[in-house]
Parts: sequence; structure tokens; C-alpha cells
Amino acid sequence: MTQLSSTANAPLDFNPSIGESSKKIRAVGHKIGWLHSIADEPGASFDITVKDALGRIKFEKKNCKTDTKEYGELINKETLLGENLEVVIDNLQGAKKIQVFLN
Repeated sequence: MTQLSSTANAPLDFNPSIGESSKKIRAVGHKIGWLHSIADEPGASFDITVKDALGRIKFEKKNCKTDTKEYGELINKETLLGENLEVVIDNLQGAKKIQVFLN
């Protein structure tokens, strides 16, 4: 049996200019510890929402912004192992693409 590891997950690539503002993933642990993002331009800002399979909001953060290309935050939100989650990026400003890591 293969061990699940949150650090082995590929990043979620978002490109809102072509309609990629929502991605679905499976939780690989009992919580989402860290939110980390890398934008293609410095100074990007965005809103992020994580929903469960029924559309209920598990986590929401408005105006995630930094002066560099990277943003990170400890969120520690409980999930169920294998739970289907939807990650939505809204109001991306100052960048065209963004990569989001949840672990």
C-alpha cells in the first residue's frame, strides 16, 4: 500500500484568464496545515475559498497579498482523510497565473 504524503502533491495551477479558477483535490490527511502560493509576478493579491463536496465553506481568506511572488499562511483546518475539496481562487490581481500548495 502506498503511503499518502501531503508534500508529494502537485501544486494546483490556476489561470483565471482562461477560466481556471476552481480545482478539485482529495485531502491526504486529517487537516490542511499550510497554504502556500507562488504567483508569476510579485505583488499579486487574491481571495481563496476551500469548500467541501457539498459546497460548504471550510476555509475562506480575502485579500491574500504580499510584496513578493510567494504567499504562505498556517491555517490548520480539520478535514477528513480522502475528503473531496474544491479550491477556488477569486479576484486575482497583479498576476496572470498562480500555483497553490495545500499540505
